[in-house]
Amino acid sequence: MASIEKTRAIVEEGETYDGKIVPTVKAEIGRPVRIYEGATVQGSVYGETVEIKGGTVEGSVMGAESVEFEDGSVEGEVGADGKVAGSGATVYGTVTGTRIRLTDAIVYGNVVGTDVILENCAVIGIVSAERKLVAQNSLVYTFKSYGQTKLNDVSTVLPQAVVEGEIELASPVTVTGFGRLELPDEGMPTMDMDDLIEVEGSTYLSLSPRILNLEEVTDRLEELEGALDRVATATSADDVPPAQDLLETLGVDQSQYPAVV
Repeated sequence: MASIEKTRAIVEEGETYDGKIVPTVKAEIGRPVRIYEGATVQGSVYGETVEIKGGTVEGSVMGAESVEFEDGSVEGEVGADGKVAGSGATVYGTVTGTRIRLTDAIVYGNVVGTDVILENCAVIGIVSAERKLVAQNSLVYTFKSYGQTKLNDVSTVLPQAVVEGEIELASPVTVTGFGRLELPDEGMPTMDMDDLIEVEGSTYLSLSPRILNLEEVTDRLEELEGALDRVATATSADDVPPAQDLLETLGVDQSQYPAVV
């Protein structure tokens, strides 16, 4: 049976808690929340710290200090003033935090933090890092990095990303959402250090100078934005298509799917 007390909140393995877990009196503001494997919370969750170990939250999850998860799913936003860390989870909303580290995760939304680390992730949205972005074996819609950037085997759907500050590319960034663009060379388009350009004081990693058929690309961009908008305006997890179907709609080749998909 779920134990919801002033000093702690625990939803045991396999249980369903009918309602949200949020403070109703001052004494509950600093309590930790734990949700175990197979458990379901039918509402949003707030705690000083929140741990999700294979459970499902049918709402948003907010932690004053931290949110940590291992497997499971969150059908809403995930946020913390401190760190957000987890592996094997599916999030149907934006993830925000000061320090974010995700492994083997799928996010149907943006990832926004000061320091962001992604490993084997699929982010159907924008990844934005204020101080540091480190990504490996991951697919993102696009990214904005304003500090240190380290990328290895990363793919983007869009052919452009914002890069302010130092950047290190262990391998070229593959652009997946346009198939084989009409470029001077053959094969799937990629971006490397030679594709850094400055426009009105901002630095971009961009294919724009090499794209020959701008009209075709503009039309495709509208299609991609439409697909992303359908995810952003979904009212429930049931309205969001499976990651594989969505990536196919976005034009991403199966060879570029992270293993988590």
